[in-house]
Amino acid sequence: MVKITHKNIDIFVKAHFNNLKDKLKEFPNSCKYSLEEVITAEPKKLHEIAEWAEGRKEEYKFMIGKYKNFTAKKKEYNAYDLASKLQVNVCPYCNINSTFTIENGTRPEFDHFYDKASYPILSLSFYNLIPSCHICNSSLKGDKNFSLKTHIHPYIDSFDEVAKFSLKLKNSSFYHSIEGFYIELETTDKRAKSIIEVFKLEDRYQKHRDIILELIQKKFVYDSSYLDKLLTKYEGTLFKNREDLQRVISGGYIDSNEIGKRPLSKLIKDILEDYYNIKYKLIVDLNIGKPNQNKKIKKKPSNNSKSHPRNFWKNNLKA
Repeated sequence: MVKITHKNIDIFVKAHFNNLKDKLKEFPNSCKYSLEEVITAEPKKLHEIAEWAEGRKEEYKFMIGKYKNFTAKKKEYNAYDLASKLQVNVCPYCNINSTFTIENGTRPEFDHFYDKASYPILSLSFYNLIPSCHICNSSLKGDKNFSLKTHIHPYIDSFDEVAKFSLKLKNSSFYHSIEGFYIELETTDKRAKSIIEVFKLEDRYQKHRDIILELIQKKFVYDSSYLDKLLTKYEGTLFKNREDLQRVISGGYIDSNEIGKRPLSKLIKDILEDYYNIKYKLIVDLNIGKPNQNKKIKKKPSNNSKSHPRNFWKNNLKA
């Protein structure tokens, strides 16, 4: 869901190889690829090596044992060191769970994009190790086969660019009850659809509708004029700019380059972007139907009623 980036990534890759090469002296000389190529291969090269390694599991099975040693807590270079350098603090697959690294405490799990049981040769390859949460790595993905052709790779692809959350209204209670709406994660990208399915993202995000309900209510409280007042009073002291103020109010980072800093930030960003479409639809025509239906609500407040959602949003939720 979030692309993994770091300005020193090339340095980390080189250091990863240098720290492991002496521990992998039994790597076969007969291999088509050098040990350095295998450990440092970028995702497209990984795919090439994976295709070549089909049917060669037994020859490289020892690499799985080397990976297990890499994940053990010890003074020499290990998984904690790599995780600490990368500083991937939110799972890139789901953007729901934190993956902080705390020395001698906790760290993200490392998912093998190309499953290590099927491709043991890639057990320690830098770009095959995806920092992720336990739910995504162990509970949901497990040993499922991923590849660049079928799934988005967090080091080279941006799920954020090809998939968006949107708010779907079910009835007029949406501004005070989570039963009035549901969340949909939309994409036309086949690889993104595979990610959504494997990690059960739509189902998991329905459990966070309370966050969206709060956003809707905050949009009522913090209308445009109130934001202007706060910015005039506190810009340069509490807030750097309007975006900084919106982050404080929404509770999430709303810049695409920063959504990996805090859980649920993509959801918050997308819904805030979608809010204006929702408001327009409500003001123009309040035909709120159930999912996949176009039926009008049989009973709804009078159009002149202050509680009528059309008037509520038109009068109070200013852009």
